[in-house]
Amino acid sequence: MAPTRPALIHIEKREARQALAALPLRSISVLITDPPYRTVARRGGSGHLRRWFASSLSWREIGQTLALARSRMRPDGVAFVMTNPDGLPEAIAALGRAGFVRVRPITWDKVYPGLGGGLRHQTEFVLVGYLPGSRSLAGVDLVSVRAVGPGTADRYPTEKPADLGRALARIANVGRGDFVVDPFCGSGALLIGAAERGAKVAGYDVAAAAIKRATGRLTVGTKPAPAARTSPSSRARVGRTSAPSTTPRRRTPARAARPGQTRKGPR
Repeated sequence: MAPTRPALIHIEKREARQALAALPLRSISVLITDPPYRTVARRGGSGHLRRWFASSLSWREIGQTLALARSRMRPDGVAFVMTNPDGLPEAIAALGRAGFVRVRPITWDKVYPGLGGGLRHQTEFVLVGYLPGSRSLAGVDLVSVRAVGPGTADRYPTEKPADLGRALARIANVGRGDFVVDPFCGSGALLIGAAERGAKVAGYDVAAAAIKRATGRLTVGTKPAPAARTSPSSRARVGRTSAPSTTPRRRTPARAARPGQTRKGPR
């Protein structure tokens, strides 16, 4: 995969509120983030979890960060803030206190619920925080994207799939000229879609391991935006140095199975 242009990507080890306070007013087009909320058990006994998470935040504390981000947003800006079902009421209230005039949930269907016992979460929510002049969103409020599976030693423990970030970037119609910020960037997955669409992106986190992971993913792990579609006739001419043949191609019939044999299907 071709890397995105480094000049458009800024990943920094920095506390969220400090990072947001340093940004100019009316600079953020889209805020997209999965905050370290306390309704996920982040303090496990393994050193693996402690390496990533210094602490968790209450939704009241997260709301203070969202209020600061809201003060840096453009008039047409919009926020995407993730939460699990356990934190949904508190998260909605936090966005309201932060100054967003309307909140609408997008449901993320994780396709499979993952490991664990008891009643597990098949879905999570992406709360959309609107401003009075927020851009129009397009699409549907149900996104089916397979969750990142377990078992990868260097994976961020609550890592989100890059395709989720791509889906949200499409819904917000992110493009060149936009500035997309994640103040709790973790692995950087939620910024990949915006970077691929040519936006300027910035991600911040307090964990050095997260910054290393996000930097690697965003500088070498993102695909360029797809090229504009061409008509069938023009596609037929791409790469040709002479006129295409008008002789129809002959199909080679499949060999019949020998008596007593059964043909194997594709593996």
